[in-house]
Amino acid sequence: MLASFVVTFSSCKVSKAYVQNISKKQDLVAPSSKNVLAFVSGDVLVNEFTKTFDKNYEDKNEFVAEFLNAFKEQANLNSLFQITTVDAGIERYEDLNKGNQDYIISFTNLEINNRVEFTSAGGFNVNGIGVQAPASVEYCVMKVKVEVYDVLTDREILDFTVTGEASVFMFNFTKTFQKAKERTMTHVVNYLKSGTTTYEKY
Repeated sequence: MLASFVVTFSSCKVSKAYVQNISKKQDLVAPSSKNVLAFVSGDVLVNEFTKTFDKNYEDKNEFVAEFLNAFKEQANLNSLFQITTVDAGIERYEDLNKGNQDYIISFTNLEINNRVEFTSAGGFNVNGIGVQAPASVEYCVMKVKVEVYDVLTDREILDFTVTGEASVFMFNFTKTFQKAKERTMTHVVNYLKSGTTTYEKY
């Protein structure tokens, strides 16, 4: 008697929390009517993707300006705040001219890293025997801490850590880098607007 075996493959969507370490002292009140100023505090740590970084930016200040403008664009696109001003020249909350701002958003501990994900891919050896061949995918990973201050009370009301990542495809490291930055901004804006913390894994 011949025994027959049926092998089924099922795919499941994996979710990942890209917003973590949340500490909320106060809710954002009617954010769509608020004026906001955003800046990056401290040095940018470029631990990986250094060649890509050096290829696309003259220095870290140029990257900071682009990073802040990406936040401004996504915040305005999503009607998150009424006016979003960015300042690439200020690094400390104490040095800000708060003017008519309602909230101040500080991006701190900004890091650029990578991670490598290993998987097994099916194949055959020279004898025609099935084997599991190791494969790997590299990701560009950006991580930043976000701190929100209420100007009226002059105190921090919210902070959280955000990660954005993208996998390298066809050795296009610049596109991967930009996708990781865009996703970081998406995660920041979506959390501030709707509290979204988890996404299907990219």
